[in-house]
Amino acid sequence: MKEPLTTYFKGGFLGAFILIIIMYGMKLMGLAGDPGFIKVYHITFVDTLTFMDHNLASLLFAISGGIWGVIFRIIPEPEPLKGLLFGLLPSLWVWTAVAIYTGTPLFYGFTFPGIVKPLFFNCLIWGTFIGWFVSTNSRIDL
Repeated sequence: MKEPLTTYFKGGFLGAFILIIIMYGMKLMGLAGDPGFIKVYHITFVDTLTFMDHNLASLLFAISGGIWGVIFRIIPEPEPLKGLLFGLLPSLWVWTAVAIYTGTPLFYGFTFPGIVKPLFFNCLIWGTFIGWFVSTNSRIDL
């Protein structure tokens, strides 16, 4: 029997929250700049970014992770490996739709970071997390 949609949404939301922590951790350590979702928020909503804008952009990113989690419901018998493979879909979304929206070349110009970062974040971290979360039928109240 399939888990309720809320389980999938929570898994996707929490997976995105983990990504937010990792991305800002990388920024604080000087390994990366602002997370990519900040550029999308900036283009869509505001001219200058404030601390509150970072919070709102992060919340919207986490909600989008939840929506991708609901889409993950189409996968029968979810597990971490299937989540990892499903992460290719949001990666493809980043390489195409997000790239076009932000004025970046498709597939981020096929640069190594442009290809590897979406795979790392969407497949290895987010995808395996949601696969694990749903497969273990975890109940975490937000």
